[in-house]
Formats: sequence, structure tokens, C-alpha cells
Amino acid sequence: MEPVLQAIYDAVIEGDADAVGEGVGKAIDAGLNPGSILNDGMVAAMSEVGKLFEEGEFFVPEMLMAAMAMKSGLEILRPVLTGTDV
Repeated sequence: MEPVLQAIYDAVIEGDADAVGEGVGKAIDAGLNPGSILNDGMVAAMSEVGKLFEEGEFFVPEMLMAAMAMKSGLEILRPVLTGTDV
């Protein structure tokens, strides 16, 4: 996985909205595929958050923080996604 995608993934899991936004901006500037940013970075992280919730390691507050972090990244990525078929 690209280092910038790993940073986005980690930031979503940590619920760090600022880091997700920064990472998405860097990924876009680096020319990464918007679908990859979405799927490999943010969606994959939310899948891991769901797994951690099922295992009892995460609770509702952690899930909400991760979702809000992903939302901050989507706000930046959405205009780029509209120009693709993702």
C-alpha cells in the first residue's frame, strides 16, 4: 500500500479528521487514483473499524470518530470523484 494511503487508513482508524483531510489532499496532489484513495484508504479502514467493533475492541464513540474522520476526507475527495466513474 502506498505510504499516503496507509496514512489515510491509520488516520481513519484513529478518528483523526485533520490527518485524513491532509492525507487525502496529498494523495490527490500525488495523482493517485480517486477510487484507490476511497477504497484502499478510507473504506478499508472503516471495514477494520467494523471488525474491531465486532471484536469488542472499539465501541460506538470510536466508530463515530472514524466515520467523522472519513467524512472529512470525503468532503475533499468528492469533487474529484464526480469527474470519474467511481
